[in-house]
Amino acid sequence: MALLDAYQTNADVDRDELAHRLLSDVVEVFDTHLATRAEIDILVTAVERLLDRFATIIEATPVAILIVDDNGQIELWNDGAEGIFGWSDSEIQQQPYARLCESPEEGRQFLTQLEDGHRIDGIETRHCRKDGTVVDVRVWAASFRPAREFSGAAFVISDISEQKRREQRLAVLNRVLRHNIRNEVTVAQGHLDMLAEKTTEGGDHIRTIQTHLDRIVELSEAARRAERLEDETELIELDLAALLAERIDQFRDAHRNVDINTTLPDSAAIQGHELLPYALDNLIDNAIEHNDEPRVVEVSVTVNAGGTTLRIADNGRGLPPIERDVLTAETETQLSHSSGVGLWLARWIVQNSDGTITVGEGPLGGTEITIQFQ
Repeated sequence: MALLDAYQTNADVDRDELAHRLLSDVVEVFDTHLATRAEIDILVTAVERLLDRFATIIEATPVAILIVDDNGQIELWNDGAEGIFGWSDSEIQQQPYARLCESPEEGRQFLTQLEDGHRIDGIETRHCRKDGTVVDVRVWAASFRPAREFSGAAFVISDISEQKRREQRLAVLNRVLRHNIRNEVTVAQGHLDMLAEKTTEGGDHIRTIQTHLDRIVELSEAARRAERLEDETELIELDLAALLAERIDQFRDAHRNVDINTTLPDSAAIQGHELLPYALDNLIDNAIEHNDEPRVVEVSVTVNAGGTTLRIADNGRGLPPIERDVLTAETETQLSHSSGVGLWLARWIVQNSDGTITVGEGPLGGTEITIQFQ
């Protein structure tokens, strides 16, 4: 402990240099204080047990763990690596790491990056198997740097090929369904319009059919937005106050029987996903719909040192349990209708905007949705 305390006062020293000096001093302490053969045997046994446990962990883990030397040649190859890539330990020993890469040049770039002291943090790429096929992988790596010199690196590589295949299938299915649904709905709406022009009967039935067709289109649009949410993850700067003022003016025009009150600052800069306006529309629309006459909605924004807080309150009977769960459950809940899809997407957008959602009883006696932005 005294040795460690002494090094705590040298926090400004380079970590690699400090570790090297610490190891030297530890060896010197052992040489000074381990006077008997029994004491030395105890220390050796403890180190051997520690190494044995470490080796067991390496062999048991399902991901590939490999170590390369200062020339980029493989020195350690665990069972997880053999399971993913097909080569046994004896076949791959002293082979260059770049041999695994679909692009050997990329493999050499990884090693150069590690030699320069940089880490590789979860980069998605493609590696080769023994049978010549390629596999989608995610790579983490860090170098060993005693005494400031590159002496090799450790790699952890996970197989994400099944995940990538699933993502591809879902993306194709999503696009095909959206395209086909829109085409079918367009045809159905065209025939419905012609039917409405030729008859004055069944007006309620025609309006009901039109409403359901509109909901199908909304579902298709929700799927499109969900796909954009996955593809576009960068945040942009938004003025939440100006954005809400514009949105609420549109809601007032569309719902003249609803009293929408606002308390907004002159500006409220946040970082958010570009789809955040859609999420706000959905939450405000939800507050208007789940309401009683006379319908009142209050929207407020406060800015302080802790961040920016948005509150949307109504005087309704409260969110149905399924919709409350959509916004607040730890895991995605089963959906039963289109409004649930909209709320689910609103939740994703807020989360992708580094925001959090809570739902409680508001000052108007109904529901209050609170969104906290960093």
